[in-house]
Amino acid sequence: MEQSEGIKRIVDTCMRVKPEDEVLVIADDYARPQAIGQAVASAAKERGARVVYMVVPARHIAGVPLRKTTAAAMRAADIIFGAGERISTIGGHSGVQGELMEKGVRLYATVGLSEDYLRRSFSVEDIVNMKDRSERIVELYSEAGSIKLTTPFGTDLIMSIKGRRGKARHPICGSLVPDYAESPIAPVDGSTNGTLVYDGEMDGWGYTFSKPLVLKVKNGKVVDISGNPEDAERLRAITTTDADAGNIAEFAIGASHTVPSRLSGTRYDCAILGFVHVGLGNNIFLGGNSRSRVHIDGIMTRPTVELDGKTIVEDGKVLV
Repeated sequence: MEQSEGIKRIVDTCMRVKPEDEVLVIADDYARPQAIGQAVASAAKERGARVVYMVVPARHIAGVPLRKTTAAAMRAADIIFGAGERISTIGGHSGVQGELMEKGVRLYATVGLSEDYLRRSFSVEDIVNMKDRSERIVELYSEAGSIKLTTPFGTDLIMSIKGRRGKARHPICGSLVPDYAESPIAPVDGSTNGTLVYDGEMDGWGYTFSKPLVLKVKNGKVVDISGNPEDAERLRAITTTDADAGNIAEFAIGASHTVPSRLSGTRYDCAILGFVHVGLGNNIFLGGNSRSRVHIDGIMTRPTVELDGKTIVEDGKVLV
């Protein structure tokens, strides 16, 4: 794969690779991630970095611990880039990312991207706008005590965020690149109640729903799932993996205006400006208290979001 505009933006603007940086590039064993990983490794070498390139077995469920050898290599790097087909290769939602970021290691990744996606044109100004927007939404979380989430498809959910802090995700801070941005927060464990309707898709499944999944939530846990029988049974199996797998773990607003505003079955759908995703399972990485071996996000496409009664997203339009 050639060094497209997207690859250069990843290495120069997002990763900010400098001579002598210790850069670890990890790709899973699908063809597209390997092509992207090799292009990033080549570009980093041209910038004078010391680069190690690894190919690892593809991960299929977020939150599952990384292999010991992969985690050990990550702990020795200054900058890490991972390319995955369905799930991040570098331990998204597994706890390792938080540990490394606290030490100042910068982590970046792509998931499910095509070469054409990385040929798209976008600017440094676009990335700065994503950064500012995602950070502003997180500031608003810190001023609020509760979130009310509704959609035309039946979602009617209330959750407490009192005392919790969000974590802005954008291409500069260390996130999915080149143009992923979101504003996630962990609701207070046990505080979420109501009806949650995933009308879009589940992250990592690779397809959009023909029929929404309807989840009943009581005291922070999923207690019932209905919808397309196959989809419902698949999600039911995930949410019963362990005691906290059905926990309402995360609330997040998409903050990227350059990710195409249509569902594509990739992780980048979670970043579409005005879309919302609610995650289930582990939330230790966000400052929560629920430890699970899994984490999965579901998307809503026309949300209205209120913070203590103040609307910040209305029918999918971000008002911030």
